[in-house]
Amino acid sequence: MNNIEIYIDKFPQYKFYGIEVENKYYYGEADKVDGIVTIFINTLQPEWKQLNTIIHESAHAEFNVFGDSKRWSMKTMLAEKQAQYIARHFIS
Repeated sequence: MNNIEIYIDKFPQYKFYGIEVENKYYYGEADKVDGIVTIFINTLQPEWKQLNTIIHESAHAEFNVFGDSKRWSMKTMLAEKQAQYIARHFIS
């Protein structure tokens, strides 16, 4: 089992998908549809970035801090800051 699989196993309540997005600024995202959280991780990013993204996106889901459809809205920016804080303080 590699490090990415170990981190994903810490969050069995979510569905994870690896996707390839050729954009160096895209790391992943969490979507909540009908109460089911799906997390997408950009597998073209380095492993350490993927691990951070797993924690960051799981934080959105775990604490129900999702933004809205507007990228720079106050709600979205607050949700991003909260998820960043949690990811920074996560102990594996």
